[in-house]
Amino acid sequence: MPENTPAVDRFARQRVRHRFTAREVTVTAVSSPVEPFIRVTLSGPDLHDFVSDGPADHARLFFPHPLTGELVAPTPVGPGEDGIVRPEAPMFPRDFTPLNLRTDPETGLRAFDVDFLQHPDPGPASAWAAAAKPGDRLVVVGPRGSATAPQGADRLLLIVDPSALPAAARWIAEVPERTEIEVVADASPADLDWIEQYLREQGGREVAVTEAFGTLADAAADAGIDEGTFLFAAGEATRLIPLRRLVKYEYGVPREQYALSGYWKRGMANFDHHAPIDPEDPEE
Repeated sequence: MPENTPAVDRFARQRVRHRFTAREVTVTAVSSPVEPFIRVTLSGPDLHDFVSDGPADHARLFFPHPLTGELVAPTPVGPGEDGIVRPEAPMFPRDFTPLNLRTDPETGLRAFDVDFLQHPDPGPASAWAAAAKPGDRLVVVGPRGSATAPQGADRLLLIVDPSALPAAARWIAEVPERTEIEVVADASPADLDWIEQYLREQGGREVAVTEAFGTLADAAADAGIDEGTFLFAAGEATRLIPLRRLVKYEYGVPREQYALSGYWKRGMANFDHHAPIDPEDPEE
């Protein structure tokens, strides 16, 4: 793309709103794309109008109570209507990246995959996934909308920890072949091989993965962000604060040229990824 192309055009992302409702889904398969992930395939008639067109999309999954097994979740306002009814009882929701949205050739129903990263001390979601079996039920709400990957960027820089690998794989799959891709993993060097394997198999493209040295701001400075680069960074929220300050204030990168998202926050259960990464300096 010509160097004088305005950033607003180079990094344009089509934004689309979707019907916002609650959909009941059923587990149809459980597998493991790479050892640290459990993949659960979800399907059902309610997914007939489910849409996910953006690499940073999130669907909120509602899980059964870890002790009682009771599934308490929102319900639709009505058939074809926009909106949900939230129950007053405690719920156990977590946000995940929908993967591989498709029509199941055997049933004719829509289906998608969710990859659960396993932890030494699992929470409600990863514990549920470890025991999931066909026939289990969940409720999914969202995505409210999608923002497509920019089609004019010369380079895509992904700075992610393992929790954001499903989203990173979608970014890899959804930018043009001509877009150069660089991945910096906020992970142990011992994890780089399986991370490369996961991104290659799920993203459909060979990408080199390097370790993040120092802070994520250091990693971004080492990788470089020029006028043709789109940056997506996601993972532990407090790790992203120095990176955001570097990009926003020191480098003055145009807002349309980067997307940052805190997927979790150390010491906080069920962190809301819509919350400001830096509470002292929220987005305007």
